Amino acid sequence: MKYVRKSPIEPPALTDYKDKFAGQPTQLKWDKFKKNTARRDAVRKQLRDDQRGLCAYCENIVFAPDESVEHLVPRSAGLMHELDWNNLVLCCLGGERPISEDVPDAAVRYDADGSRSCGHAKKGHPCPVVNPRSPLLSRRLFRFSSEDGSILCDEASCAAIGLAMDDVETAIVTCGLRAGRLNRARLAVINALEEMLANGDAERQIAEDILPADGYLPAFFTTIRWYLGQDAEDHLQSINFAG
Repeated sequence: MKYVRKSPIEPPALTDYKDKFAGQPTQLKWDKFKKNTARRDAVRKQLRDDQRGLCAYCENIVFAPDESVEHLVPRSAGLMHELDWNNLVLCCLGGERPISEDVPDAAVRYDADGSRSCGHAKKGHPCPVVNPRSPLLSRRLFRFSSEDGSILCDEASCAAIGLAMDDVETAIVTCGLRAGRLNRARLAVINALEEMLANGDAERQIAEDILPADGYLPAFFTTIRWYLGQDAEDHLQSINFAG
């Protein structure tokens, strides 16, 4: 999970819809808005671009067959949250349904015997303190196991900003970020980075090569950021990385 910097101006399709039905509250619901696929896709595209191509929770790459719009504050909390631009993020389907075997990482996206993650794990839970819209995530708050790829709280990072480790742990558990398929995917990223280093590549050069200033980021960005350590931080600072 990383900080999501949203466009300050919401997609015109969303603004126009809310203006059109301003006097009809029963129409101001996400289910009604998304019935028009052009409107829905316009919102998804803006969210995808804002999130630099990554799921707001697990950080796998999102794309049309495996993505959905997630409400940080559940829709059940009231109509004011249904179409609030600042309440919307894009996430993967969290292992909710099988993905075509033509997708190279289909096994990462669905495990019939595995637990759900991301929005489909969070469901109607209140939004954790540590969430994709929290500036706290401008700093790396997670570390990872080089043995199995599991995600953990970074104690030093939390202590540096006075954040309770329990808040980070709550986010991990609520969003199902220790699902076995996600652990395996992160471990594959760690192993690939280890191979690069074994081949003589330097950490700073790897960071410069795979962490761009603009455009989409690689899957499991925070795992990469953690593994490359200070070299990644120096590179991100040099490109004015802000999320």
